[in-house]
Amino acid sequence: MTPRSARQEAERPPEAPARRTTPAPKVPYCTGARLAQLELGAVVRVLRADFPDARLAVPFADLRQAGPGGIQGSRLTALPVRLRG
Repeated sequence: MTPRSARQEAERPPEAPARRTTPAPKVPYCTGARLAQLELGAVVRVLRADFPDARLAVPFADLRQAGPGGIQGSRLTALPVRLRG
């Protein structure tokens, strides 16, 4: 390395770290997830308004999951509900 190239190398500013042009989410997120949450919320509000006495037809401990869950969350094999009395 010549004295001139060594000086140029020393004077060169350090490289900035690579930056994304768009913010990346911290967790993968389905674009339809928010819509699904809104729809489910609407269904629950209507059911609670139309059937205020709705209760599980079986003890909570008897509910069974279809699988371990994972990315899509846990799913019940059935959700027995008593709408009245």
